[in-house]
Amino acid sequence: MQKKIRFYNKLYFRFFCIFGITSSVLVLLVGVVFFRLYSRNTIHEFREQLEIDAGEIADKVEEYSESGEENGYSDYMDATQALLESQNVDVWIMPYYKSINHLRSAYTNSNLKYKELSKGMSRVMKRVYTKDGVYSNYGYDDMYDEELIRAGAPVHDSGGNVIGGVLLNANYAKRVETVDNVEKTVFIALLSAWFVSMCISFLLSKQLSGPISKIGRTARILAEGAYETKTGVSVSGEIGELAETVDVLSDRLAENEKIRKEIDRSRMDFFANVSHELRTPITVMRGYTETLNDGIITDNDKIKNMYERMLNECKGMERLVGDLLTLSKMQNPDFMLNLEPVSLVQIFENAVKSARVLSEKKNITIRMEYNDEYCFMSGDYDRLRQMFLIILDNAIKFSHENSYIDIKLEKGEKLKASIKDYGIGIDEDMLPYIFEKFYKSKLQMNEKGSGLGLVIAKAIAARHNGKVEVYSKPGEGTRFTFTFDSIEPPM
Repeated sequence: MQKKIRFYNKLYFRFFCIFGITSSVLVLLVGVVFFRLYSRNTIHEFREQLEIDAGEIADKVEEYSESGEENGYSDYMDATQALLESQNVDVWIMPYYKSINHLRSAYTNSNLKYKELSKGMSRVMKRVYTKDGVYSNYGYDDMYDEELIRAGAPVHDSGGNVIGGVLLNANYAKRVETVDNVEKTVFIALLSAWFVSMCISFLLSKQLSGPISKIGRTARILAEGAYETKTGVSVSGEIGELAETVDVLSDRLAENEKIRKEIDRSRMDFFANVSHELRTPITVMRGYTETLNDGIITDNDKIKNMYERMLNECKGMERLVGDLLTLSKMQNPDFMLNLEPVSLVQIFENAVKSARVLSEKKNITIRMEYNDEYCFMSGDYDRLRQMFLIILDNAIKFSHENSYIDIKLEKGEKLKASIKDYGIGIDEDMLPYIFEKFYKSKLQMNEKGSGLGLVIAKAIAARHNGKVEVYSKPGEGTRFTFTFDSIEPPM
């Protein structure tokens, strides 16, 4: 039974957490960085602008102070103050109390004293007077009781000496309010972006985990034996390759299952056929043995005949067991043949000598012709001789008396060997079955066969990368043709 996966352990939830945490951290970092930079840049730009304004006003004060144009100065200052007051900026012009040449009272806010300034203003003006340069700061101011930006610039006489200073005090509450409004807008935008990213993260998690989950379910189904199951996943990239691999595995498992069932069926058929082949001789031998043991038959000739029948049955079982062992070896991929350069001419000459004992009984002439003196191939001499002897034995068995068997060897791109008899032939509907285990014709001349000879011959040919073909017509004979790879004679 499949163990139920908890929600927080599911793949899409983990993907979602990874994407969600990543997007959340990214949005948070972007927000913090933006808020800090925007706030600082806004105040910084305002400070820089105030410093520029202070410097410009100081230059004008110097210009009018040297020229003595008090009316022009008043007009300029009225316009300047009106402009700066619209931005909540106060303009103060103060004499430098340590200077010998003080600014004329017409150019100063005479009601302001240096010692009356707040601490923040005093720091600005002290820096302006002593360092002779533009300076600014910002923070809470107890004189205004609010947050201020303070910017100061020195005023010089014609000799370049500091005789006073310009002090601008700006309330940046509106600037802060503007910053807050922008930050709120950006915050809403970031929050919306975060929400959209979480939705996208969820969709991506589903999209990534969905195919993987399908592949996992398919793997579990395959493990249960349903090898026809497919993932149904059609995506690109590594996940698509994984799904394709699992589908290929499904096909291979289905093929292997089919082969396994065929092997099991063949094994059962094999055992059934072996049992059938052994049952008859064992039953015969048991019957003869019981008869002899009971002493029912006392005639010596009959007793001798029974022993001969028992001996023949033992020889038949011995042949059957030998053929089974040979077939088992040929079908075992771990069984190694003794491969070496061999001459088919020599193998056939040896096989013909062995078969001549049987052929002479039926006055059958074996004729052989070849177009090469040796016809070399790479093979196992004894196994090839056994294979051709099986075919020759069948050819003699099914040939008429006083007939011929023709052996022909041809060497070309391939090495071909054919064995033709002019016997009774094989029916066309029987040809597809002659290489099956325990298949035997019902003719009397084949009653002693094991039904494994042609199976063994085909297995030996296959182990030599050879091909076997059969051509036959009833009443005209049969021809077996073998095709192998040829090699050049060894030096």
